[in-house]
Amino acid sequence: MTLNTHGTKRSVAKRLFAVGSLLALAVGAVSAEDAAGDWGGLLAGQYHIVVHVAKDGAGHYQATLESPDQGSFVLSAADVVTDADQLSFTLPKLGAAYQGHWDAGKKGWVGTWKQGATMPLFLTRMTGKASDAAPPKRPQEEAIAAGPRPYRQQQVIFDNASAGIKLAGTLSVPDGSGPFPAVVLIGGSGPETRDETLFGHKLFLVLADALNRRGIAVLRYDKRGVGQSGGDFATATIPDFASDAEAAMAFLMSRPEIDAKHIGLIGHSEGGAIAPMIAVRNPAARFVVLMAGPGMRIGRLLNVQDSRIARASGVPEEQIAERSAFFNKLYADLASAADNQAALSVAKADIAKGVADKLIRPENADAFAHQVTSPWARQAFNYDPIPTLRALRTPVLVLDGSRDLYVPPEDNLPSIKAALKGNPDATIVELPGINHLFQTAKIGTPAESASLEETVSPVVLIMIADFVVAHGS
Repeated sequence: MTLNTHGTKRSVAKRLFAVGSLLALAVGAVSAEDAAGDWGGLLAGQYHIVVHVAKDGAGHYQATLESPDQGSFVLSAADVVTDADQLSFTLPKLGAAYQGHWDAGKKGWVGTWKQGATMPLFLTRMTGKASDAAPPKRPQEEAIAAGPRPYRQQQVIFDNASAGIKLAGTLSVPDGSGPFPAVVLIGGSGPETRDETLFGHKLFLVLADALNRRGIAVLRYDKRGVGQSGGDFATATIPDFASDAEAAMAFLMSRPEIDAKHIGLIGHSEGGAIAPMIAVRNPAARFVVLMAGPGMRIGRLLNVQDSRIARASGVPEEQIAERSAFFNKLYADLASAADNQAALSVAKADIAKGVADKLIRPENADAFAHQVTSPWARQAFNYDPIPTLRALRTPVLVLDGSRDLYVPPEDNLPSIKAALKGNPDATIVELPGINHLFQTAKIGTPAESASLEETVSPVVLIMIADFVVAHGS
């Protein structure tokens, strides 16, 4: 949550369970420079973003975006809005949007980039062709790149026959003849690629490397409609993503270098809801690891995480209570809607009230209504993971971090413990000082995650690898 010095707020819904909440964007009573010109910043501590803003003779703004780090592709922005204190635009082809407010002291736009995940992005006026910001160090990832690596990697394509799509990923196998035990890595919500890059950190790259070094093969893949994978991300739901993960497991079972009798699933965040779904119905899944998996209805969890992040960011309790009441009503109304059209009608009515109460900016209202009634949202908000966890009998390791503001352990773990009490091989651990990305953290906010050099805590890597080794042989 981002808050300006005056404490006023506005909100935009985003599709984010892995590292996100319902985000409040600040409005500042300041005077901005004219927005026309070139603005640059560093996204996720890694990608340079250049935004070119132009104003026509009628006073309307247009914008294009390029990323020099990704081949300098240029995209036209839509819905460009700027005034004395705000700059916002959307990028439909990327499923992305930017919302920023003017900071007179910093002489730039302080805001958030939403593309599944939500990341801070500070834009300053440019005099050259590239931003001066330097990406922070990522020592774990740099060490992997430098090598040596005692494993081989192969780019693979596999079928999800039931969905009629092909998925692309990376299969990494330890050196040697095998066959090796293996895991499928299942990412969180949002358009994640095989490395699950969050706030400039490649979580799955580091996790796969740690497992490979312990003799475990790993398959990680781009979600449907993302990266090199086929399919339509925009219309996909959690069951669709579960179908893709199950197809990944079937692909591993077909490989001669893989021990088909020792394949497990590791799910992060939303992936922690998907892994048990597969393990309950498919005996080929011999063990699961849930990294910040949900232990409550996802609609309720989104509200909990929004309040937690707001509190950690210094938002007054009165404002937190107002937002919580708004989202509670919205989710309850959506749950009772008979069909998609009824859901959209209900959402628009509730959001109009949110606009009147200054909880939602008027220009965000329509996009918000469609986001919370998307196929993913309609299914996910009502999904209750507890019945599936009660039915889970495969060995399971549940990990939650004490600094996780997105899936707070005090709200999440009690119900998981109760649901797994009938499982004879369930290990549940609250990790002190660990955030949602499983980094060593002090606060747990998105901004802190981006600023940390550590990608995944070594303690976490060892704990997961120990569990997989013990149950993968």
